[in-house]
Amino acid sequence: MNVSCEDYGRVAVVSVDGELSDDTLEVFRATVEHRLAEGRADFVVNFEKLSSVDSAGLEALLWLKEQCRQREGDLKLAGLDETARQILVMTRLDRQFDVHADVVQAVRGFAA
Repeated sequence: MNVSCEDYGRVAVVSVDGELSDDTLEVFRATVEHRLAEGRADFVVNFEKLSSVDSAGLEALLWLKEQCRQREGDLKLAGLDETARQILVMTRLDRQFDVHADVVQAVRGFAA
């Protein structure tokens, strides 16, 4: 798994290439914690290159959402394929996350 992070103004966009699972969470969390320590509160997680997500990955997203809320920010998801969308629906997490078609729409969602 490869994790990269880019800043779009005040929004940190975290892109995950590969799996977001128990085996790969250390890199994801380290990247996010670094940005949180810098004072970031608004995040987008880009799913465009994500191949799969397991329960530990979903827990990490919930953890990040809570970290954002504690800092008066928010978390948005972008670029989910149909499988990822179905996982969110089946786990009822679709109610927890603001989902956008792509990163640009997600970042623009913070301006509204």
